[in-house]
Amino acid sequence: MFGKWKKSEPQPSQPKRRKGKGRPTPTRKEAEAARRRDMIPADRKLAKKLARERQNELWRRQQEAMETGDERYLPARDRGRMRRFTRDYIDARWSFAEFVLPAMFGLILVMLSMVLLIQYTSEQFAQFVVSSISWGTYGLLFLSIGEAIWVHYRIKKFATAKYPNEEWPRRSGFYVFSRMVMARRWRQPKPQVARGEFPQR
Repeated sequence: MFGKWKKSEPQPSQPKRRKGKGRPTPTRKEAEAARRRDMIPADRKLAKKLARERQNELWRRQQEAMETGDERYLPARDRGRMRRFTRDYIDARWSFAEFVLPAMFGLILVMLSMVLLIQYTSEQFAQFVVSSISWGTYGLLFLSIGEAIWVHYRIKKFATAKYPNEEWPRRSGFYVFSRMVMARRWRQPKPQVARGEFPQR
């Protein structure tokens, strides 16, 4: 009877088990920051050197593509079959526009010569020559623009008929004009066809 009032002997305490990993779960922001830190090379000088080498290699390949016409490494503005068709068509023909810049340069030299020699000629004659050269320069420019518009129309007609499922590139008019007024040997990418070797339509 008195045994009921005996205090129960203390039981040995059991070690509490910790739930989870024992540390707070990182937030998404912390995890992304940790991944970014892991992606940064420890040696920053080496990383810069490797990036510079990759950039130099890409530049070298682009320069080679400008010579060979390799589509893989051409600048974005020169890629695609439409652009290739445009370049080949322009490079295959003789254009009035390609002689405009040299002619304008020659006219400017003549005009400057007349300004220097005005003391040896009549002022009226010098003004006539300078005015004629100015109008001639504008005339050459307008003729080259007119030719570029006509060539652009023909190229677009032929290229869209040959590649009906492809979109005609934007700013193609300026692309045509800028290539036509440039002397053939200075065009970039380099011409890949001979004179008269027009692309198949």
